[in-house]
Amino acid sequence: MQTDFIKSLESLRGRAAIQNGTLSVPDILAAFPGTDLSDEQIALIYDYLERENITLEDYEPHDVNTLEIGGETGGGEDTEREQLLLEIYQEELSSIAPLSNEEEEGLILDLLSGALARREQAARRLTEGNLRWVIRLAREELGRGVSLPDLIQEGNLALWESIQAYAGEERLSDRLEKDIKKAMKALIRESGSAVKTEDEMTLLANRVFETVQEMEEELNRPVTPAEISARTGIPQARVEAVLRESAKAIQNREH
Repeated sequence: MQTDFIKSLESLRGRAAIQNGTLSVPDILAAFPGTDLSDEQIALIYDYLERENITLEDYEPHDVNTLEIGGETGGGEDTEREQLLLEIYQEELSSIAPLSNEEEEGLILDLLSGALARREQAARRLTEGNLRWVIRLAREELGRGVSLPDLIQEGNLALWESIQAYAGEERLSDRLEKDIKKAMKALIRESGSAVKTEDEMTLLANRVFETVQEMEEELNRPVTPAEISARTGIPQARVEAVLRESAKAIQNREH
């Protein structure tokens, strides 16, 4: 399977050679027919394009329901690798037929009262039919510290779980919107907490090392964690943790 992937990857060079060194997203997908590309494989494709100096054409989706690439993104501009991932995702979604109101009503009936096989089939179709909607909801949450791909991934998971748990207590669209937005906002909160914790640890480490430098210049000898703690007011256990993590980082770099 890996050999097939490498052969398909190398075929991109030939495709680009007859197109003045450029490829489009459909060109890339055509080189990997029937393959559900993983994030790692997409990264390898992008690295190969860069190494071979192959230009990826800007992708302009024809379906108005798909995501418009470019503009604002979560926490800053998308990397080019994320851009490729999003473009490939759009291309995959373009082959999925939108849900009509009549089809959705029938699927909801199957989901609530059909046989097991019909319920599972209805859940899958309702999920794929709402993937474009997840993208639109994800764009509403941009600029809050989480990338668009991460928001979409979290929204897709919430979409599937919400459909699986639906029992007809309210309109399906209302239930889905509530659950998808709740999942995305929770991800944003968790991301914010992680960033805050990381910033606090950076400030703590800076204070510890500034104190170490200052005291060693004063005393002309190495200082102990207890002495650093007494000078800064930082608990000795936290001082020791900072010094321990710093030593590990230095050791890792040396190896």
